[in-house]
Amino acid sequence: MIELEKLTNIPTIDLGEIYLRAVEYEDYKDMFEYGNDPYVTKTLTWKYDEIDDAINSVKNVFLSRPSRLLPSAYAIVYKANNKMIGTCDFHTIDWDLKQGEIGYVINRKYWNKGYMTLCSKALIDFGFNYLELESIIITHDAKNTSSKRVIEKSGFRFVKDFISSKTSNLSKLYQIKKTDYRK
Repeated sequence: MIELEKLTNIPTIDLGEIYLRAVEYEDYKDMFEYGNDPYVTKTLTWKYDEIDDAINSVKNVFLSRPSRLLPSAYAIVYKANNKMIGTCDFHTIDWDLKQGEIGYVINRKYWNKGYMTLCSKALIDFGFNYLELESIIITHDAKNTSSKRVIEKSGFRFVKDFISSKTSNLSKLYQIKKTDYRK
């Protein structure tokens, strides 16, 4: 098991035009912008209808992660304007199996720039080298072909199709193992 201090104080990661840092309370405004966009949330299991939804999400989901033995979530920040444009994180970890599941979302204004692939690869490296995981999984709605491309470019291998219990949609599960990981 990893120490609470290590889960709370995650390292900042510089990725060129963007960087990753822990989510902060003030990020709720930027989260609402993309979490209220129907194009961004159309294949997700959540959306924000009101600004209070984003505030509650930051308080009760993101900032509470270490108390639930999960690492702080990463905010994706665009350096040119210091705007938080998305998140990427380990939303589930089975410490006994040393397996984590990642997720990500990004503001539509920043789609198709390669940022999500950079973030996904950085999260994989963080999972294997900082959290000392042995396996990382990720899922996507079968209709989300953009997410599929990010997942495949990040080195994940397809495992199986399944019906999501949250959306009842066809979804796809991928995995990458530490033994197969090449930075």
